[in-house]
Order: sequence, then structure tokens, then C-alpha cells
Amino acid sequence: MGRPERVDALIVGAGVAGIAAGIWLRDLGVEAVIFEEALQPGGQLHEIHAPTINYLLARGWDGPRLAAGVVADARAWELRIEVGAPVESINVRQRSAIRGGQRFVGSTLVVATGLRRRSLGVPGERELAGHGVSVSANRDRTAYAGRPVVVVGGGTAGVEDALLCAETGSPVTLLHHSSRFRARSDFLERARKTRGIKIVTSARVTRILGDAEVSGVEYRVRGAAKPRVLPADAVFVRIGWEPRSELLRGQLRMDRAGYVVAGVGGVTNVPRVYAIGDVCSPRSPSMANAEGQGSAAAWEIARLLKRVG
Repeated sequence: MGRPERVDALIVGAGVAGIAAGIWLRDLGVEAVIFEEALQPGGQLHEIHAPTINYLLARGWDGPRLAAGVVADARAWELRIEVGAPVESINVRQRSAIRGGQRFVGSTLVVATGLRRRSLGVPGERELAGHGVSVSANRDRTAYAGRPVVVVGGGTAGVEDALLCAETGSPVTLLHHSSRFRARSDFLERARKTRGIKIVTSARVTRILGDAEVSGVEYRVRGAAKPRVLPADAVFVRIGWEPRSELLRGQLRMDRAGYVVAGVGGVTNVPRVYAIGDVCSPRSPSMANAEGQGSAAAWEIARLLKRVG
């Protein structure tokens, strides 16, 4: 493997939090390298398919425009961002990471790995992705206008997708694994009053059916002896997000859901190791929060390395 490359700050993740930290570290005279598994920076911005309404100075911007702005800022600051390959392992105590067979060691380590969409993990989901299986009605609902669709999820995103699909004339079945919903009450009330939406609770999807395209959904209602089959041309899976923290398990303090526990400035239970953005923010996942945490951690690191007073 050869000698490790040493830097002041090793940042894992080039979403809003990671890029914000990188920009502030650069401004404060701290050398950093940022690792990103995707082919370009931006993180979860690439998952936004509707105009933002609550981000300062960017009202109405969609994900691609926001991501383009992040890339432009990163280039303007000449940040070093290594894209297109995953980090294979992280040793928190040593503040090191292995990527592409190369070991990197930081005087500090910043975890900015963000979230990933939860999947159902059932047969047909991965195989039919992009062929009727979707994660966004904002992006794909018009392709199935007037055709029967299934939405899976009981949070705000799931109920909102059901409403969006119903607006295109699609008969919608909303499947939720529980009898209790986590969605906004006003969205749920609208869905219950919309004639084109049928809500089925205590229902777990067991299979997505279809050969080249989705043809239906197999699901089981709690207490039922046999599964049921529902014809559908599309399935919108909106069952939430989970932290990308698997490489850190057993090394950093986390909550039961796998979110890293971090304090002011992103400090964790391990010295010189910081966590920022959605990977440590189960109660307030947002671009604004991620950007602020990135800058706060950068200041902590700059003070630690005595680049500022």
C-alpha cells in the first residue's frame, strides 16, 4: 500500500456539509482532501426533484441547479475533491481512510457522509428500478398519468407523492406498514378526502411484479392468511432515509438509528473527529443546517490546528 498521504483534514462526503467545511477550511488556511463516492459533488442535492421553498437566497431552485452551484463554488475555491470511488474503510482512532488501495491520514477527520434512501429490499425493486419503480413522483408522475400506481410510505413524502399522482388522474393506492402515520396532518387529511386515493394500512410489500416493466405489487396485510396482488404500472417507494454510517459502527457513538452523536462544532466522542450534516442530524436534516455545521466544524479544526486564535 505504500506510505500514507497525510493532510490537515480528511473529509468523507462532498455534499453541502462537506463542501461548506472544505471552503471554510481553505479560507482559514487548513489543507483538506474531500472524498466523494459519486461522480460529482452535491450529495443529496441530486435527489431533489422539486423547487426549494425554504433555503435562503435560493428559493425556487431545484436539485440540479443547487448541485451546479456547489460544484461551481468548489471549483472557485480550488478544493481538492476525489470523486468516483467509495471509501473502503475508516479507522476513526487513527483518523485514516483507505480509498482505491491508498491510505490517507488526517490530523483531523470529518464525517459528512449524509443519508441514503431506504429501500424495501424485496424482489423486483432493484430489477425494475427505472422501469416503473421510482423514488420521486415530482420527477416521474407525468409518465404514468391516468394509470394505476402504488405509493409505499406513511411519512410526508409518501402522502405527498400520492396526492401528486392523483392530480395527474392516476388511481392511487397508498400502502403503509403501520396504522399510524408520520405525515403532516394537512397532507394526510387531503389524501383521505381525495377520491382517487385508497389508503391501506398495516400492509407490507413482499414483491414487485413485472418482467421488463412493473405490472403489480404483492403485499400482505397484518393478520391476513395470504398475500394480495394489486395491479399497477408504477411503484413510488418513499419510506424515508437512513444514515450512511456503516463504516463507523463500533468506532463512534451513535444513536439507535445509526446517526452519529455530535456536539457543538461537530465534536464527537473521539478527539479530532467531527461529524457534520445529515449523518448526525436526525431532528433537523436540511441544507441550511448542513452548511452551518460545516462552517462551525471548520472553525473548530482551525482553532485546534492553531491557524486562528
